[in-house]
Amino acid sequence: MKTPTVASLKKVTPENLARLGAERLAAIVAEAAETRPDLKRRLRMELAAEQGADHLALELDKRLTTLEGSRSKVSWRKRPAFVSDLEILRALIADRLAELDPVAALARMWPFMDLARRLGSRVKDKDGGVAATFDRAAEDIGRLLGQRGDARAIDGLVEAIARNPTAWADWLPAALAPAPKPALEMLLARLRDRQVNSPGWAAILRQVADASGDVDAFLGTFTAQAVRTPVIAAEAAQRLLGAGRVAEAGRLLEASAKLGASDVAWEGAWIDYLEAAGQPDTAQAARWASFERTLSAERARAFTRRLPDFEDVEAENRAFDHAARHPDTQLGLQFLMEWPAFPEAATMIEARADDLQIPAEQAELWAGKLRARQPRAAHTLLRKTAAAAFRRRDFATCDRLTEEADTIEVD
Repeated sequence: MKTPTVASLKKVTPENLARLGAERLAAIVAEAAETRPDLKRRLRMELAAEQGADHLALELDKRLTTLEGSRSKVSWRKRPAFVSDLEILRALIADRLAELDPVAALARMWPFMDLARRLGSRVKDKDGGVAATFDRAAEDIGRLLGQRGDARAIDGLVEAIARNPTAWADWLPAALAPAPKPALEMLLARLRDRQVNSPGWAAILRQVADASGDVDAFLGTFTAQAVRTPVIAAEAAQRLLGAGRVAEAGRLLEASAKLGASDVAWEGAWIDYLEAAGQPDTAQAARWASFERTLSAERARAFTRRLPDFEDVEAENRAFDHAARHPDTQLGLQFLMEWPAFPEAATMIEARADDLQIPAEQAELWAGKLRARQPRAAHTLLRKTAAAAFRRRDFATCDRLTEEADTIEVD
């Protein structure tokens, strides 16, 4: 075993501090706490925890009440310390108190989450530290609900959601993920009974309905007219398909198609319906038609994956040819670069150089991918994009692209 150096022994680590001895270390910490209110508060809570859950809960309640009642702004200088203090408070509730009394911990998580609304006007959360603390708290709630998802806990969650549904729409996924199905079903029933008049309430119900696997509850959050629009019909149909209700999904999609133009999401749901309904050939035809219209690499891959050997290569070449001839030069080139099909992309660049209208950042990215194997195409792409920048009098971009093009050796 390597002998520790003098320098390593002077580093402030738990192991090195333990060598000071309990009495000496306690004296140092107590002295530091006299000038550090946050440290003193933390020590007081740790000492309270040693006396039992009730004592720690009392100290936590005092701190939560103080934070709830405070109105003063937190300056940028004090923000890091404030965020650290908030994170410590979260950990004391979700970890320290939860070890002693999970029910009491959950009861304190609700007022803790309520702080988010108040802190929004007190702290400028430029680095996202405050938001991250509440995101972690939502995960803590999910873990605790998994352990203690009883009626009392669910009622507490419902009331917390009702007080700030907009924020909870973001927090719920983390909170619901570990929750057992009975708890989710109870939560959904309580929320449906509560019915808060808020724009975010329907979104809350949809999330919980999804988590509990209740398709009818999900559908019930939309009006009859809304559920027939292509975008929403696609969402609803995917859930019906997941529940094995294939015929219902098909009827819903067919009805929505009559009311408006389909989109990519609707097409995806329709293709999934055709597969589930035992119509693979029709599903393949729909995939190809969708690709031809959108040049979606996802659609093309889904189409070729279902073909036998050799036929998939032929289909790929057909897709490449379609992209190269597409009226939208940028869209066609984007498909070839994303596939990736660099030789075909290079051929397209040279063949349709005068049609290129590519954003400068995109041109630089694509040229970087092409320059090793397709240097001439990379050079052409940069030069044409530089010329376009010059025409719109963006001389800085023109110079940057021209300099980059000049670094490419072209035979």
